[in-house]
Amino acid sequence: MRGPLRLAVVNDYEVVVAGLTRMLAPYAAQVRVVEIAANIPVSDHADLVLFDTFAQSMDNVSVEDVAPVGIPVVAYTWESEPDVWQRALDWGAVACLSKTLSAARLVAALESIHRGDTPDPGHTAAPTVDNASGGEGARDWPGRAEGLTERESEVMALLAVGHSNQEIAELLHVSINSVKTYLRHAYRKAEVNRRSQAVLWALDKGFSPDVLHRRVRGR
Repeated sequence: MRGPLRLAVVNDYEVVVAGLTRMLAPYAAQVRVVEIAANIPVSDHADLVLFDTFAQSMDNVSVEDVAPVGIPVVAYTWESEPDVWQRALDWGAVACLSKTLSAARLVAALESIHRGDTPDPGHTAAPTVDNASGGEGARDWPGRAEGLTERESEVMALLAVGHSNQEIAELLHVSINSVKTYLRHAYRKAEVNRRSQAVLWALDKGFSPDVLHRRVRGR
């Protein structure tokens, strides 16, 4: 009898791979995380590699650097734009999955990919939302329910993984004063006063360092 799919999770930040591993733990009979690669190469005993596209941009790393030849790599991102997903396929990924997927849908999509099937678009696409600010089909992002704008959300995501204000400014190509303004507004909406509180709040709300990856790598 075939055992569970053996999955390696790749991201530069240990907190991210550990969190995803915990999310998948209830589905161990279907998908077993055999490796969490934070700043180390993936070994050759995985069936599939889930590659978080934020920590190591596809501009700066090759698919061969992520996994040994012969092990399929799946890109994992917040973005849903067709050009971004096509770029992941051109880079060498066999598929691109959205970080908005629930654990159950993520597992189903990974199993489908491992079987050699093309994942159902319902598994891969980011869901839309219907609310007063955006209407039917509006884009969603972490922190939106708490009133954060897209930019405030990505600033909080970068803060949550340890970047300084200066580093955030350089990554987003904005001024340091702009970063301080975004953080001030985000703190008020999150009802926090200190950076440590903001980090805990962001992690509790499901922020990931891949928030709006295309903006972070520059437009």
